[in-house]
Amino acid sequence: MSIVIKRYNKADEKQLQSLISMSFEEASVVNIVRTSRVEFAYSAFVSNKLVGAIFGWKNKFHPNCMYFRIVSHPFYVHYPIEEKLLNKTKNIKHHPLITSIWETSARLKSLYIKNGFKEMRRTYMPKLYLTNDIVREIKNRDKNNYFIKSLAEISSNKELMNKLSSLVKRNYESMHQENPIKSMDLANWKSLILAEDTILNGSYIFVNEKQSEIIAYSFLHESDTMNVVELGWCGCIDNRYKHLIPQLIFQQIKYCLSQNINSLLGEFDTTDHYAMEVLKSFPFTPCPTWITYVSR
Repeated sequence: MSIVIKRYNKADEKQLQSLISMSFEEASVVNIVRTSRVEFAYSAFVSNKLVGAIFGWKNKFHPNCMYFRIVSHPFYVHYPIEEKLLNKTKNIKHHPLITSIWETSARLKSLYIKNGFKEMRRTYMPKLYLTNDIVREIKNRDKNNYFIKSLAEISSNKELMNKLSSLVKRNYESMHQENPIKSMDLANWKSLILAEDTILNGSYIFVNEKQSEIIAYSFLHESDTMNVVELGWCGCIDNRYKHLIPQLIFQQIKYCLSQNINSLLGEFDTTDHYAMEVLKSFPFTPCPTWITYVSR
């Protein structure tokens, strides 16, 4: 039996949803195929059964790359499904190409390395359970010489919000030089910081004694799971203050406990040394990494 590659047809969506589930991909990825963001989409069939798919899309915040994803049926490993689907990207003029996989996806990992992709970063997405042991540690680490403000307290201070937006912009851009973000003014960055899911009372900032400069920040966001929230962007004005970021996390844990929140989700890129400072400072659960590859 041979593999037949066709352009993706909406009539195959039910099979695609089943394939995505079988491949342990997030169910939401099928939404990408439904939108105008899709640049290309192909399906692989064996005897009229959908056994693989590839689709590419643009990211409005990172417009210089083409994102793509391959999903394949785990019980058809003796067919070169992934290779044939990846060949469809060779005619794509918009480069470089970017994709991400779990580190346990051994076949895709080998495929990308064989085809000249390089590892750009790894992302850890663990959970921190707010145990009694962590609560006791908070009491021992609750003192510092800096003034702390919530995002709710400074959100109406135009000068401080401009300084915070400028610092967040600088730090984010420096961490994403290999895949640059689109050019945005401070008003756009302020909107991202004060997003709808941002928990203003649980996002904290260290300011100087005159309360005129931002020293460090760590944001908190709502999640889709009850009693669980997500850590957001964190950073500081320079590396001398990196040790303050975990102190902000302790303040966020105190906030969470006051709101009966029992765990924190994190997303930590190896290209973000501020985020990695948090990962190494708290007992997050072990987890596989999400590896991002970029074409050379």
